Amino acid sequence: MRVEELDVDKGIRDVLAGIGLSELYPPQAEALPIALSGRSLVASMPTASGKSLIGYIPAVSTVLRDGGKALYIVPLKALASEKRDDLEKFAPLGVKVMMSSGDLDSDDGRLAEADIIVATSEKADSMMRHGSRWMEGVRLVVADEIHLIHDPGRGPTLEMALTKLMRRNRGMQVIALSATISNAEDLARWLDAELVTSGWRPTPLREGVYLDGEISFDEGEPVEVPQSKDHIWDMIRQTVAEGGQCMVFVNTRRSTESLAANYSKKMGALAGRELSEREAEALEGDSESTSMGRKLLSCVKCGMAFHNAGLTYGQRRHVEEGFRAGDIKCIVATPTLAAGINLPARRVIVRDTHRYESNAGNVPISVMEVKQMCGRAGRPGYDPYGEAVLVAKNAMDSERLMRDYVRHDIERLTSKLNNEAVLRSHILGLIATGDADTEEGIVDFMRGTFFGNTSQMYGIESVVEGVADFLEGEGMVAREGGSLRALPFGKRVSDLYIDPKSAVILRDAAMGIGDGTDDLVILHAVASTPDVLGIYPKKADAEMLSALAAEYEEDFLVTPEDSGGGYEGFMSDLKVAVLMDDWINEVPEETITSSLGVGPGDIRSRVEMFDWLLYSMNEVAYIFKPEASRRVRPLLTRVRYGVREELLGLVSFRGVGRVRARTLFDAGIRSKSDVIAADADVLARLPRIGPALAQSMKAQSGGAQGRGASRLDEEEERMLDKMAEESAREQAGQTDAKRQSRIHDY
Repeated sequence: MRVEELDVDKGIRDVLAGIGLSELYPPQAEALPIALSGRSLVASMPTASGKSLIGYIPAVSTVLRDGGKALYIVPLKALASEKRDDLEKFAPLGVKVMMSSGDLDSDDGRLAEADIIVATSEKADSMMRHGSRWMEGVRLVVADEIHLIHDPGRGPTLEMALTKLMRRNRGMQVIALSATISNAEDLARWLDAELVTSGWRPTPLREGVYLDGEISFDEGEPVEVPQSKDHIWDMIRQTVAEGGQCMVFVNTRRSTESLAANYSKKMGALAGRELSEREAEALEGDSESTSMGRKLLSCVKCGMAFHNAGLTYGQRRHVEEGFRAGDIKCIVATPTLAAGINLPARRVIVRDTHRYESNAGNVPISVMEVKQMCGRAGRPGYDPYGEAVLVAKNAMDSERLMRDYVRHDIERLTSKLNNEAVLRSHILGLIATGDADTEEGIVDFMRGTFFGNTSQMYGIESVVEGVADFLEGEGMVAREGGSLRALPFGKRVSDLYIDPKSAVILRDAAMGIGDGTDDLVILHAVASTPDVLGIYPKKADAEMLSALAAEYEEDFLVTPEDSGGGYEGFMSDLKVAVLMDDWINEVPEETITSSLGVGPGDIRSRVEMFDWLLYSMNEVAYIFKPEASRRVRPLLTRVRYGVREELLGLVSFRGVGRVRARTLFDAGIRSKSDVIAADADVLARLPRIGPALAQSMKAQSGGAQGRGASRLDEEEERMLDKMAEESAREQAGQTDAKRQSRIHDY
């Protein structure tokens, strides 16, 4: 089917033609007429088969033809910016696209001006909790990567958000885009949608198993691989020598780094290149060089890279862009890279099909996860084919991999809602917004979820009763006859979008805070909440953590019994608190990462969590003990920027982070008045400041720009905006906003 045959506004066809799209893929040709007719649709098809266009075109058409709004829901913040950029290609038609994935304590009223809103599922749910009136005008919801409904972390929020939207906006169209799944008909039944399934890909994909110098495919002839002592490198070298790119999936961060470092010298002989000073700074860590950053830089110079959650957002983005540009020939990654980010390669090598889980030891990775990795193989427009290769240890293992993964059906999608811990926040949200005001009403709402549509809901009444009892006991809801009503504490917790159990811990901790309470003790209380991911203590941490536990034994606001994690969980939380205490006392990242065995990305993710939870603690303190705010508020700002109190005035300047602020302070520039009095040329000569930032600081402070200074030219403004963007990430580890309660980026 040709694009010109689509029943859409001519402007849409013109935009598509302008980006070189004239012919639709077969799955698109089947799905788009259904979607453009206004009927709900589930499109289940392989990676790289053009699913996104099935969402984009109806979204734009809804705006132009019907005058309605479209909401495009994605599971990851990184995907949100990618989808926004794609949809902004239609801006010449007068379509206004906005993205919202940040502050969860806001209705984001500015979005009322947008035609298409791209948001994470958490943000979409949060806006409904805040009563965003503009959502009543949503005519179409596109749920991208809806197969992630099975994910215990992301799935329940996506499921609840979609159920609320369908109940509130009767007649609303839903387009759900999914990877290939075995029970897509269940999704279609739940959404009252038509189903389009396809196994077609623009680039054929062959899946197989490597053993003893040969890749045996499920279909087609085997491929011989010239052998050396390292069969993984053999497959990488063969791919790159033939003009392709490669991705290797392993099950630990350490393996990504060690493998990439081991192969970088060999790859350098094939694809080495010089990097600019700016590229080197970005890879090393931009504001603060770390050993992980230096290792990454060394690899990228050679055309290799590793990708894991220990890297910062900026480092991961640089790796992804370098791979898309063809400068990086091979990425060694953990499986999280396979979840939605558009990074296809000619050959994908899955080295590990097991991962370690603390309560179960080594467990097999799901078929769906392996298929997601395999789906990265084959670059449309670049490769004639894609190869996905699992690595066997012996003949028996080869048979297992072929049977259990290559030829095996993907697991059925199942809901993860039937869990009291998961439902605490969502049930409180239903009560606080009036979506349900009785236990029976909550159960009735649950019948409308994917969980309710695919199960008998055995035991759900007792789960709902248990959650309601907990919320009542903690003063978040009141029972009045058979009704449930949110109390002020419960409404605030719902708006803050945190786990009610976290709110209880923060409330009780705030009640114990005095003017002399140590920073570490407050930080430990925040680390003890379910919303914060702990960091497993290693043997090398034992002496330090035990000494701190003994030193503060009488002062801790949260005990092992309070947090429910036992002594091991208590120590895990204490390690996070130590990391954050180092951060706010300006301990160099290099020292933090090496002493605690974490990556720069671990620091950023905890900063982001603590930023939101300290904000929440402060809000809870206003209700129960306002004077505790005297200790919490300064700590919140210090966590956000990673500085001691003396630098708070300097980090308020756009483009100035913790390292630049310390440079200024040590040079005697310690306040806004000092910036006004300083000569712009003197400021510019300070390390990592430069002319553009110096002039901007003068302008921000209201002072003169300095001798011979002129208005910033366009290039300087661009550089300054870039520095400000990077500084914001440096300070808060985020891409779009200052606060976010849950991290689902990695």
